[in-house]
Amino acid sequence: MLDSNLPDLVILDIWMPMMDGTEVLKAIKAKYPALKVIMISGHGNIEAAVKAIKLGAYDYIEKPLSLEGVLLTVKRALGEKRESEKIRGLEDKKSQPLNLSTSPSSALTKDIGSSHHQRTISKSIVMGGQGLHSGGKTGLILSPLPPNSGIVFTGLSSEEMVPAHLDYVHSTDYATTLKRGHTSIMTIEHLMAVLHIYRITNILIKIDREVPIMDGSAVDFCQMIEDCGIDEQDEPLDDIVIDKHYLAGDIADGRFISIEPSPKFTIQYTMDYPMPIGRQEASFILDNPEVFKKEVAPARTYGSIKDYGRLEEMGLAKGGRLSNVVLVDEEKVINTSLRFKNEFARHKILDIVGDLYLLGRPIRGGVTARMTGHRENILLLRKIAECKKC
Repeated sequence: MLDSNLPDLVILDIWMPMMDGTEVLKAIKAKYPALKVIMISGHGNIEAAVKAIKLGAYDYIEKPLSLEGVLLTVKRALGEKRESEKIRGLEDKKSQPLNLSTSPSSALTKDIGSSHHQRTISKSIVMGGQGLHSGGKTGLILSPLPPNSGIVFTGLSSEEMVPAHLDYVHSTDYATTLKRGHTSIMTIEHLMAVLHIYRITNILIKIDREVPIMDGSAVDFCQMIEDCGIDEQDEPLDDIVIDKHYLAGDIADGRFISIEPSPKFTIQYTMDYPMPIGRQEASFILDNPEVFKKEVAPARTYGSIKDYGRLEEMGLAKGGRLSNVVLVDEEKVINTSLRFKNEFARHKILDIVGDLYLLGRPIRGGVTARMTGHRENILLLRKIAECKKC
């Protein structure tokens, strides 16, 4: 049927009478690799979604379907198709003579370093894993979005969109959680940190409740973004430039986070606990993503045995494993070797980078923090937002 009348888009159910939708997807992508296929299912889960995307599906939608959600997915798919056709048209013109403008207002005369553009990823990508607090199997489906869309989370079985924005922060207890309506997205900070550093501003993140913890660090998320590639978009993007001193917490009490004007995004973090954590200091200057990838991203989530017992009583940390959390008792680290002497302080920097991206734009300012966590990060961000009207 497709041979005689090739459509722009196929919507395919995984479960069909006498037919396996997954096998149909394989056959379609083998013969028509550029054809967009949206998979739907009423009996699937994150594993089915990951499998479908890896086989070439453009997206995966869980039933019951919402008209708004289906139309949005179709719009994205057809929009990407048109963009691909436009790019092919430009490639066809490569051999034609260039008509270079000599006008002083030509874009060629602009200072390249004076402005930034919005960014998205080059293609969809999937990642599976386990939730730190929910303990369940989870995963991510990341898809490109057009300019001015923002960073948006949505669930597998819900098409309700949850913007990655301060306005939707629901909880800062042991992780940063977003919520809109009945849809909650947990433990977003490590992924948000990577999106911040790579300046990804438009992306759809389909997820089953919680961002996977991976090995407790952000290294896998860095690799994921690099694997799928980054596209510069036409629309401009201004950093949030800090123009005065902002403070959350109490300096006299020794627990605070502040930010002040700085030509670069910098963070200085100090913690001072009894051993085995002790006093740790770490600093970070954002020169390029490689610095973050090497010095901050590998730092893992940590906690004490006492903390994890208390969290389990609260119904959290169900996915904590020896392989994804650095555990300490009263004397020492008990389950792994540290990647850095100050790994715990570096991990706090990772969390700050992620939480401070919840205004949707990179921040330019100097952060100083001591003995703080997600709660203080979000309090600081609210103070910035009040003045900047973000």
